[in-house]
Amino acid sequence: MGAALPIIGLALTAASTAAGVVGQIGQQNAQAQAASANAAQARYQAQVAEQNRELMRRQEADALQRGQVAEENRRRVTAQQIGQQRAALAGQGTDFTGSETDILGDTAAAGELDARTIRANAAREAYGYQVQGLGYGNTAALESARAANSTYSPNYLGAGASLLSGASTLADKWRRFQQNAPGSLGSDGVGTGSGWTY
Repeated sequence: MGAALPIIGLALTAASTAAGVVGQIGQQNAQAQAASANAAQARYQAQVAEQNRELMRRQEADALQRGQVAEENRRRVTAQQIGQQRAALAGQGTDFTGSETDILGDTAAAGELDARTIRANAAREAYGYQVQGLGYGNTAALESARAANSTYSPNYLGAGASLLSGASTLADKWRRFQQNAPGSLGSDGVGTGSGWTY
């Protein structure tokens, strides 16, 4: 039984070294998987931001187009109102030279003000979408950079250090085992020990 204890100690040291190396490698692999998952999530967020930016571009264009149509419609309505007023004035026998015709200028001015207000409101709405699109574009760039920086290169130096440390301990124990083994001889041919003292 006494001879088995040093051998068991050597075996346990070797097993501990192997477990340490496997643990270090497992830790490196887990960190690489976490970095890969972070990169995938960042790429997804970048794609979502790009889609949102494109949506904002479309909404910006739509706001400008709707504004242009509404502006044209308002000018058309103003022209119809002026036409109805002219017809009413003509029906009253107005010769279109006096102050009675001031209403026509007032209607034209009010219609133009409404048309320009519609244009300005459409431009403000479009600008809001443009700003949101820029924000989404910046988010996409940031997430793309995060994805690029989330890459992880496993560093197996920890596993190598664990292996070297364990090998050193194992070699030291093996040397002591050899020196204390019964029947081992020193350089002078005389035994070095009477048994194992581990």
